[in-house]
This record gives sequence, C-alpha cells and structure tokens, in this order.
Amino acid sequence: MSESTAKPLEANGVYLCPVCRHGQIAPMVLMDTYACNFCRHILSLDFGYQTARLEDSAMTFRWQWTGTNWRSLNTPPVSLTYTAIILAILLVTLPPALIWLGYRLFPPLDPRAHWFPLFWVGLTFFAHLLMILRIFAGLLPTTPFVGLHFRGRSRSVS
Repeated sequence: MSESTAKPLEANGVYLCPVCRHGQIAPMVLMDTYACNFCRHILSLDFGYQTARLEDSAMTFRWQWTGTNWRSLNTPPVSLTYTAIILAILLVTLPPALIWLGYRLFPPLDPRAHWFPLFWVGLTFFAHLLMILRIFAGLLPTTPFVGLHFRGRSRSVS
C-alpha cells in the first residue's frame, strides 16, 4: 500500500486482529483493552510505540503497527545460512543414496520386484525435497494472503 493510506494507531480505530488476521480489534467497553470479534483475544495497545500486546496468554506476544498491517516482534528475522543449505542438501540426498546403496549391495531376489527399490529411492528423494522446500518457503517474505476472503465481507473501517 502507498504511504497515503498508512495511518497511525489510534485509540478509537478498528484494526485487523494481529493474532488471527481474520477479525477486527475494537475497544472494550469500560476497559483500557481491545478485543477481537473473531478469536476473542484481549490485547492492550501502546499508542506511543504503535504496538499491541496479547494479554490473555501466559506467553508474551507483541506486534508493531506499520501503518497498514501488523509486524511481529516475537521472533527475530531468520536468515538462510550456508549451514542450513548444506544440511538441506544432505537431508535430500543422503537418505535416497543409502536406499540406492542397499539396492545395489542387496538386489531383489525376484526379478519382477526390480522396479520397487528404484521407486522407493525416488519417493524418498521427493518427500525429503518437499519437506525442505516447505521449510524454506516459511523463511521467504510474503504478503499476508490469509483472510482476504473474510476481509471482503467485513464492514468497512474508517
């Protein structure tokens, strides 16, 4: 979004819930806290630092308002290191290589089952590859597509 649509966190505003990203948080009556109309979590807002804190949990969760959406303050940004890349390559190649080595050292006795170890090598390779791709996909910065369907039906915020 552009800078013209960015707005600071205000006491009487209604904002997207940083916890569930589906509902909206609004002030609770006779309290200095805010609540989500979808997940029912209770949050306190600090307007000076433009942050929200989850109050109904034993763990501390915090988010910062960027003017258009919430940014998590809970976890430091994770970067992809050479160690992670090397471990990923090993996880994708080592198990299928061990299965292939077992196939070469101990071939099947039945010639009709000759295809099965090679199938198992391929299946192991692709399963581990999908697992690594899923882990690395979580490290990529993405736009929040979660809840777009629900945002279109919600009442307008102004």
